[in-house]
Amino acid sequence: MPIRVAIIGLGAAAHNIHLPAYAMIRDKIAVVGGCDINENARNYTKKKWNIEGIYSTPEEMIKKTRPDIISIITPPAQHFEHCRIALKKGCHVFCEKPFMENLEQVDEIVEIGDQAKRHVVVNNEFRYMQIHSRTKELIGSPEFGELRYLYAWQTFTPNAHSEAGWRGNIEKRVCFEFGNHVFDLIRYFFGKTPTKIFAHMPKPVPDMKADLLNIVSVEFSDGRAATFVLDRLSKGPERYLDIRLNGDHATIHTFIGGELRCQIGIHTREKMPFIHFDFVKGGKAELQVGNRSKVIAKDPLNPFKAATSLLFTKYIDALKDKTIPPCNAKDSRDTLALILAAYESASSGLPVMIREQ
Repeated sequence: MPIRVAIIGLGAAAHNIHLPAYAMIRDKIAVVGGCDINENARNYTKKKWNIEGIYSTPEEMIKKTRPDIISIITPPAQHFEHCRIALKKGCHVFCEKPFMENLEQVDEIVEIGDQAKRHVVVNNEFRYMQIHSRTKELIGSPEFGELRYLYAWQTFTPNAHSEAGWRGNIEKRVCFEFGNHVFDLIRYFFGKTPTKIFAHMPKPVPDMKADLLNIVSVEFSDGRAATFVLDRLSKGPERYLDIRLNGDHATIHTFIGGELRCQIGIHTREKMPFIHFDFVKGGKAELQVGNRSKVIAKDPLNPFKAATSLLFTKYIDALKDKTIPPCNAKDSRDTLALILAAYESASSGLPVMIREQ
């Protein structure tokens, strides 16, 4: 019998990521309902996805559709209340990120979930993109060695689309909204949480309120380190997320996004000509040793949809097997703690120490 799923929040993320992701696993789940305070969103969802159980409040939706899992796809400021409602009604939760606004909210949701014997999973789907999961598999292998240093970057120009909704209305913006992905991947690749963080969030543009420029460094107790730069002041080509991971024997470079590229040139040291042609739909991971490289993974056109579908599948498998699901609330708490520590460091101008997990 398929798992019954209902959705709170019928905006862009529901239509571009979640509902397409759930359609990929329709043999495992049935979307039985949705709710949104916006009438246009309700009508559009009902017509486009042929979902009959569309309501204006979570309470009515839960009562009428009796879901097993509720997906919460609302702005972060509403996550706490919607998670609380779902858990107290006896439903498991699949929540978008950023998860919560503070650690106290996370702790309370974890406690409510434990009391109700219900799970909460956060959609940290970047871990389940093929480029990142394949990279994780190679860390510690003879081919790559141990991961020693990670550098990630984004160059992105805000526009009307990116600023629509809740994102354009918060001052703690980029590190909270996108730094979540980078911190989560850092924890995923290194297999542990950093113990020291130093963040700089300058505001070089007059009247700039949000943290559109993030320069963040973290260190681990064993001396390994990571750095990332999130640059929303860029006026050049967009790079959604590039990551370079340096190991003992090789480097892995991953990026999210599509490209069609032909390169012709000469390697400076060897004085050897080269030609390279590549077509990427949604992302690529490449293993590099000097001037030699090979593709180790590529992602489809909508990697967010595919990765969300995979994580959701792992969630329902864990429910059936009665095991702890991945990306659970307790795990996601550590990522939120890093985000909050970054803001604390940027405000004080000092590094922040973090208790080793």
